[in-house]
Amino acid sequence: MSAPNDDNDAHSQLSSHFLGGILDSIIVDVASEFHRIARLGLDRNLEEEDEELRLSTQARVRAADPSSSGEANGKYAVDIFGQTHPAIADEIFECMNCRRSIMAGRFAPHLEKCMGKGRKARLKATRSSTSAKNR
Repeated sequence: MSAPNDDNDAHSQLSSHFLGGILDSIIVDVASEFHRIARLGLDRNLEEEDEELRLSTQARVRAADPSSSGEANGKYAVDIFGQTHPAIADEIFECMNCRRSIMAGRFAPHLEKCMGKGRKARLKATRSSTSAKNR
């Protein structure tokens, strides 16, 4: 009869061999499936990912370059996808409360003041109620 220690060694070797075989099979299946997809051109996202990677690399190079101010054409900032946007929104909107023309970049702060809403309005209300109580 064999010793119990020999049985444990045999079981651990057998289970290790079995697990290794399953793991190898899974790796080969996944690798062959991805190879098939790439070979047949079924994955259309590869081109988009390559383009995003290229644009991201360009943006990192521009950000690391101290001579570049992060702007293209001297007017618009370039984001990580290579798209240009104005530094401050320059579209003009009409305030629905006072009918003034306001630039888009200043529209939200204008509405806070004009309509008496938001953070600054609360501060004004608190100050005015405090001063009214003191009178």
